[in-house]
Amino acid sequence: MHVAVLLSGVADPRRPLARPATGRWLDVIATPTTPFKLSPFDEAALEVALKLRDRDPAVRVSALVTDSAHDLALMRSVASYRPDFVAGIPVPADRRGNPGWMAEAIPIALSGVAFPAVDLWLMGREHGDLDDGVVPAFLAERWGLPFVGLALSVQSAGPNWQCDRIFGNRVQTIRVPGPLVASVTNDRGNRLRHPLMKNVMLAKQQKIDMLSAADAPAESAGRSTTAIPVIRSALEPLASGRRTDAPCRMLSGTIDEQAQALADYVRDGRALQRPS
Repeated sequence: MHVAVLLSGVADPRRPLARPATGRWLDVIATPTTPFKLSPFDEAALEVALKLRDRDPAVRVSALVTDSAHDLALMRSVASYRPDFVAGIPVPADRRGNPGWMAEAIPIALSGVAFPAVDLWLMGREHGDLDDGVVPAFLAERWGLPFVGLALSVQSAGPNWQCDRIFGNRVQTIRVPGPLVASVTNDRGNRLRHPLMKNVMLAKQQKIDMLSAADAPAESAGRSTTAIPVIRSALEPLASGRRTDAPCRMLSGTIDEQAQALADYVRDGRALQRPS
């Protein structure tokens, strides 16, 4: 099962916008002057995807960052949650909030990578469109997929997806066949977890491959299209040491002998984690 999460960064609300070097505030759109963070709705969408993987380790999670994909700190923040694949699809300044551009750009950008068919598309309910909430529904319509809005949770139910969503002043539970596009709203039940510190450190060392616009396909559906630059980073799963049923081993001997035994144990554990 493959779950793809579309994420869009927003300017960090805790930091004031710095005036652009040109002195023109409109240039902030093309050249942001403040770091980006995930909005509460995008965080909720990512948490729903992680919960699906928690329930079924066979679930593959891909994170695709659109607006603010140029912010490598944000990319590494997303990578710290250890999705199986992270990609950035930068949105041109004059195309931000344009669902038509995204509907065409996302398939083009992903056509150059090994990207499995998606069973579930998740995204925040206000994905980069100033709280209009039209992007998720537009993408579903353009891609010919069923759509569920204002979802609080999504679970696999055989060939269908079971969604709890806000419906007026109550919560509605519906089942929809996949593939499915669902927009997620924030709720206490889907508040994004904190990443493990070891994963944060690994993400800081993760290499982000920068691909030029020339590397992206230039045509789609028979129409000439502006090439789309892609920032992508394929993340390998964390290596895990082999677990055995051997009882706990107590170190004995002198301090030097215990230190040597501990060093040998650590060395052997690292050897098990190295790829063959």
